[in-house]
Amino acid sequence: MLIDGNTIKLLRIPFSFFLLPLFLFAYSQAEMVMHHQALFSFLIIHLLVYPASNGYNSYIDRDEESIGGLEKPPAPTIQLFYLTLFLDAAATLLALLFVNTLFAGCLILYIAASRAYSSRQIRLKKYPVIGFLTVVIFQGAFTYYMSIAGISGKSLVLSQENIYVLLGCSFQIAGAYPLTQVYQHRQDLKDGITTLSYKLGYIGTFVFTALMFALCNVFYYLYFTSRDLGMIFYIIQVFFVPIVVYFGYWFYLVKKDIGQANFRNTMRMNWIAAICMNSCFIVLIIINRNPLSYLAAIETAVPAYAYSQESLTAFYLKSTDDLTHKRKIRIVAGKTGIETRYSVIADFDKEPEEYEFFNKTATLLPEPSLTQRMQLYQQHATRLSKKAIEKMKGFEDLKKDITHLITVTCTGLSAPGLDIELMRELDLNPRIQRSSVNFMGCNAAIIALKNADAICRSEPDAKVLIVCTELCTIHFQKQYSDDYLLSNLIFGDGAASVLVTSEPVGDYLHQVKIDSFNSMILHNGYSDMAWRLSETGFIMNLSSYVPDLIRKNIKPMLQSVGLKSDEYKHWAVHPGGKRIVDDFAAALELDKCFLAPTYNVLKNYGNMSSPTVLFVLKEVLEKAKPENQGNKLFAAAFGPGLSIETMQMQYV
Repeated sequence: MLIDGNTIKLLRIPFSFFLLPLFLFAYSQAEMVMHHQALFSFLIIHLLVYPASNGYNSYIDRDEESIGGLEKPPAPTIQLFYLTLFLDAAATLLALLFVNTLFAGCLILYIAASRAYSSRQIRLKKYPVIGFLTVVIFQGAFTYYMSIAGISGKSLVLSQENIYVLLGCSFQIAGAYPLTQVYQHRQDLKDGITTLSYKLGYIGTFVFTALMFALCNVFYYLYFTSRDLGMIFYIIQVFFVPIVVYFGYWFYLVKKDIGQANFRNTMRMNWIAAICMNSCFIVLIIINRNPLSYLAAIETAVPAYAYSQESLTAFYLKSTDDLTHKRKIRIVAGKTGIETRYSVIADFDKEPEEYEFFNKTATLLPEPSLTQRMQLYQQHATRLSKKAIEKMKGFEDLKKDITHLITVTCTGLSAPGLDIELMRELDLNPRIQRSSVNFMGCNAAIIALKNADAICRSEPDAKVLIVCTELCTIHFQKQYSDDYLLSNLIFGDGAASVLVTSEPVGDYLHQVKIDSFNSMILHNGYSDMAWRLSETGFIMNLSSYVPDLIRKNIKPMLQSVGLKSDEYKHWAVHPGGKRIVDDFAAALELDKCFLAPTYNVLKNYGNMSSPTVLFVLKEVLEKAKPENQGNKLFAAAFGPGLSIETMQMQYV
């Protein structure tokens, strides 16, 4: 038998629009969104469960006067009762098949509460306080909880901030519900129902509503400020303005004439509130579901062998009898600002006869071949990378969620490469998306972060693991040119891992949002920083002109993209060398105290090429203070070409 039009009308499907805000709010706040489950949850709640609840209430009450959404309700038939049973059963079955069991369980509880509220046997609605609390809890906090279960596939953790939002949702319904009863006093009394609105009276209902919405606002304020999202609270207030204005106007009318507490004014209030609140939460969805990228964690690792700069200088001195070379080595070593460097090579503080990698002669001749150096790289690079990655808190639980892997290196190459080796060693998902940034030098970490940022902004659930590993010391060369003196005396070995996510997670005092990147190539420095292969290893050119090039160009570069150095309170600058750092500070007129982390990393590790700026950034982030919230951070690194890469971040 076909369902007649009056039966469909009594389901009051358009009324679901008035109940939509909390679902949209939950969608905007869910930590993760399972999109197909969210769609089914929306359809099940708003097209099946709410209409079934409305229909059942109409069938039991047999209203003759206006009810929510219907000014002149038709008489219900038994067909309506059976249709509500069918809708409830369909909702539960679809929830089990297409959403999850938690959501289905919540639906069953919601349906049971709805039936207990209306049924003649229990009839909770006839009790002013119990009926009110049933609606407030189940259409407020419970609906939000149920929506989160459907949208994210997970239960809502009852943390302090989530308790705030649940209370806010319930007080939101507590404010709205008595107003929906204010015109029904006569009909409710005729049916033996004493509502809270009747108990409060017309004026009392409006005063009570204002109080409930004030409490709703208090808990929303606590929720958003506890998440460092105070601005979102103020955005919500803008959308609440039309609601408050009409509420005040309607209250004024009712104070003059209680006849204004009628169906039509109530529906106007409902429509204004629903349009404003639904619009508000859609805006929150756009804000919160628009993927950003965040630095969730940085960890570092160095090899087992730590050498003082004096030991490494002595090793270099022993390799030549030329007094001019010795004098230059001592002068350059004394100006590096380095005290310690690390290496995978065990030879640097031993006597020649004890060497394991270099030829067992003071002259180091013949030097190790490129093949030997690459063998050493393959022996240690994966191990050191793994060490940095596994220092991440909870990595064993985290690794199953990693969607992308980016490896960075310029001191060794092989195939299968470092990325595949790490996937095997760490037992990562074999379907993980991987890429490599190879042979791009000291600023490659920022280039990798730029790629991770693009991934996270395009994929809402992305978690990108970056690992930068360099074994610079395996390319120690028996050369004494001005360029190579500096290379041999500043480079060390190290690795750094970074987790970049599209959601703000991690244990830093403040979440670190990635804002933007900028690049500049200085073609007049093409040969001043270079990295090339030779038969005896990779040869590094690091001209003394590099600091001058950076000093002359960094400020114009920032000005060209509208960045002002005084806007940034925290700096993570790659310590390419002491003069580079000094000249960077001078060019931007920065107090050197801003670059203390850079000088510390240079002193304690030397220049490790690509991971070095991450060592600096790690130190910066770990020194964050509560008052730093909202501060901007700036990172910069310099590479072959001569290229400058910068990254801008913010504590949020």
